[in-house]
Amino acid sequence: MQDEAAPLRALIEGFSAQDQASMRAALAEDLVAYVTNAEGGVDRVDGREAYLRRLANLKAPTFSVAVTQSVAVPPDQAMVMVEIRAERKGRSLHNFAAFLARVREQRICELWMVEALPAYSDDFWR
Repeated sequence: MQDEAAPLRALIEGFSAQDQASMRAALAEDLVAYVTNAEGGVDRVDGREAYLRRLANLKAPTFSVAVTQSVAVPPDQAMVMVEIRAERKGRSLHNFAAFLARVREQRICELWMVEALPAYSDDFWR
């Protein structure tokens, strides 16, 4: 049986380690991602490299993202909840997010992300 959540966990682990190569390996080249914006909506991002560029600004000396729960959904999908902690410029971030991924050939080809507090995160990363 294939573990559909494996590439999503690998993406989150690579993101937490700020390891672009690991993140790239988990994503399909033609990825379509939906990323939460500060207004609580989502921005569509097309392509693996565009998605990685979108995440490039999310760097901090102290940063961790940990999967707190993983749920099996339809056979080609996986959902995980994550806890996000970061510190930078004397400020702290503690937030939660959910990721839903469609997986094809053990790579994420479609990704939705929803944060608990999008405006708070946007302010922190600015």
